[in-house]
Amino acid sequence: MQAYLVDIFDTSNAANELINIGVSNSGRIIMGDKLKFIVIKLKNINSTALNILKQEALSIGAELANHKDVITGKIIKSDSLLFGTPVQLRIIVKKIKSQEFGLKELSKDLENILAATDNTGNKDPKILKTNKGNIVFNGKTYIMGILNVTPDSFSDGGDYFNEDDAVKRGLDLEREGADIIDIGGESTRPGASKVNEQMEIDRICPVIRKLSKTVKLPISVDTRKAKVAIEALKAGASIINDVSGLTYDKEGMSGVLTATGIPYILMHSRGKSPETMQKGLTAYDDIFYDILTYFNEKIEYLEEKGYSRDNIIIDPGFGFAKSVNDNYNVLSGITSFKSLGLPLLCGVSRKSFINAVTGKHKNDVLNGNIAIASYMKLKGVDIVRVHDVRQTALAFAMLDKIKN
Repeated sequence: MQAYLVDIFDTSNAANELINIGVSNSGRIIMGDKLKFIVIKLKNINSTALNILKQEALSIGAELANHKDVITGKIIKSDSLLFGTPVQLRIIVKKIKSQEFGLKELSKDLENILAATDNTGNKDPKILKTNKGNIVFNGKTYIMGILNVTPDSFSDGGDYFNEDDAVKRGLDLEREGADIIDIGGESTRPGASKVNEQMEIDRICPVIRKLSKTVKLPISVDTRKAKVAIEALKAGASIINDVSGLTYDKEGMSGVLTATGIPYILMHSRGKSPETMQKGLTAYDDIFYDILTYFNEKIEYLEEKGYSRDNIIIDPGFGFAKSVNDNYNVLSGITSFKSLGLPLLCGVSRKSFINAVTGKHKNDVLNGNIAIASYMKLKGVDIVRVHDVRQTALAFAMLDKIKN
């Protein structure tokens, strides 16, 4: 036997294999990109443009999958799949930059996607500044530990409602391996009732104040209310995690962000609140495109207000206005959200759609949590938000050992 299969997932893995056989550094960079394969979904593209793009792709060994009637001219616009190596796709971008029928505009989108998926070390990593140091997104998957100071959260409601218990749990999260602590004072489980601002402030701010003086980790405040965010920042928080995705308190929250420049987690919730988020669900046309369009609209709004997109983390909002199948569809294509070139956070911990596979037994749900968190790490998700920090950190250490 003189050959065996090498499982190449991305440019980084390919680079390691090239180094192992003695390829030079310059050769590693050039050939590593040829061992990676990218699939890009195109939406509502002019058929004439697609016919041109098809020829450009075929001419260099890439491919474009079109609707059968694009070539006949029976349809004006269509969705398509463009696929090839980064090298091939960059050549295509260069070729269509000056062409008509919307191809020039499309080239900009393709350029952004290729830049976002570039993990060869050719670009500067995203950096978020916090009062506890910088968070550098350079390939590591950070663990955000959940601390609910509530009596009614869906999984741990009441466990840390007492201030002292909450502070102790925060210290435990640091010891267990969390990189960020996310503190919330309002349950966001389906059907949960709204908590007034002062009550939310009274629940979380004493805990944030004590932990910020003790832990070395940045603290995120899980709130959709601008006034709560302001008080939490005063108490020592340095990230805002808004489950409403700028739909609950749009003007107020954007004002806080613009004034402080604080990092912001923008979550997709389809404009629904916890009270109604699972009621009257309608099917998504294209769940990835719908969510990415939602993010784009919110990001453009914040940029118009003067807030930098470089401070934004996106979260597709598992369990929020999504059916069980929707959640698994989003998981299966989680890489799609890298299209925006922003850090990606995912929170699936102990959510009910996991029970559809594991059942409701605590240990079985934990197994499901670890499986999904590990999958997201392998897919390059930047932050996972979890209850079970110790178990997740051990799983990640094992994956790092295998990779390295």
